[in-house]
Amino acid sequence: MPTYQYNALKMSDRSRVSGVINANTEREAREMLREQELVPTQLKVVTTDPNQVRSKNPIKIVMQLFSGVGSKELITFTRNMSMMFKTGIPVTEALMYFETYMDNPKFKAIIGQIRRDILAGVSMSNALAKHPKVFSDVYVNVTRAGEASGELDATMNRMTDLLTKSEKLKGKVISASIYPAIVMCIMGLVMLVMFLLVIPTFVDVYEKMGIELPLITQIMVAISNFMRGFWFVFFPALGFSIYGLLKYVKSPQGTALLDRAFLKIPVLDELTKFIANSQFISTFHVSFSAGIPIVEALYLSAETIQNSVVKAAYRQVNVQIQAGQRLAIAMASTKMVPDLVLLMISTGEESGELEKMMENAFEYLEEEINQRVEVLTAMLEPIMLVVLGLMVAVLALSIYLPLFSIYENM
Repeated sequence: MPTYQYNALKMSDRSRVSGVINANTEREAREMLREQELVPTQLKVVTTDPNQVRSKNPIKIVMQLFSGVGSKELITFTRNMSMMFKTGIPVTEALMYFETYMDNPKFKAIIGQIRRDILAGVSMSNALAKHPKVFSDVYVNVTRAGEASGELDATMNRMTDLLTKSEKLKGKVISASIYPAIVMCIMGLVMLVMFLLVIPTFVDVYEKMGIELPLITQIMVAISNFMRGFWFVFFPALGFSIYGLLKYVKSPQGTALLDRAFLKIPVLDELTKFIANSQFISTFHVSFSAGIPIVEALYLSAETIQNSVVKAAYRQVNVQIQAGQRLAIAMASTKMVPDLVLLMISTGEESGELEKMMENAFEYLEEEINQRVEVLTAMLEPIMLVVLGLMVAVLALSIYLPLFSIYENM
């Protein structure tokens, strides 16, 4: 069934409205609008068969079924919802638009459920809260504040900014991790090739020549023989070890250990603090601007921090605020916040422009993160090359040391 986008006038007060409607023909669409006491001024076919459009990318649909709802899809949804609210399109019609055109079948089903809940009398924020894997507590509470103030378009616009900033920050962290991950994979492949193919070849030559192997070569040969002779034990054990390590890192104990380590490693410690403060301040800025009470805004903002150590420190900030302490002083007690950010927040409290100062603080933190990511990337390159070179050197020595003993005996 074709979908039409319309602009119309209400018969009652001649006010303008916009939306989408499903009908078999344009004439039927106009009749359906008149039944709703609307006079269509513009009618445009957006698509004739959404199912055919989506069927052109079956592989993409299968991938989306397994991957869920991505952050970019959520950003697009939030941005477009803000624009629709601004133009006066009712929330149910805006949701019907996304339910019709959304490519991701999972997101489409969620939007459809939200629309049905709203039609049943549930508020939009409560309808969103039923899907915590897609809409975070911050998203739900900012939406609830927008409903209370009657400024859903403005709050959705703020959420778009927050989601975009979070995505950019996530991209920076990932980009800083890609290089060492690639080098580690290369190192692992080099080690496998050396132990499984190169070392056994040289050992056969040395045995035929009757050369006595030095200690380092004997160790490498022992490792190589074990890997080749007991591969059915070695590789499953390696796989389980990696799996167990990843599971431990994701556990509360492993996460806490890793988070503490990040705060003690030079260069990484400052970058970790800047990222955590950026996560806190960006969320607090949006929550506070939306009219959420400061205690609740602080709680929501602290929960968005990824590092558990910094998160625990910021939870204490909320406790101090409830006890009557000023925000800048409470944040200073964590010893995690840069001095310039504290100065901005203190100035904002005194001048009554905390919202603006929070925005300035985020911009400052973003610049600092960019610089530190560049420095870290520049430092990692030579470090990883040195580590890779040392490993290759050890393997090379273990292979070629027996040849030196031949030349000494000649």
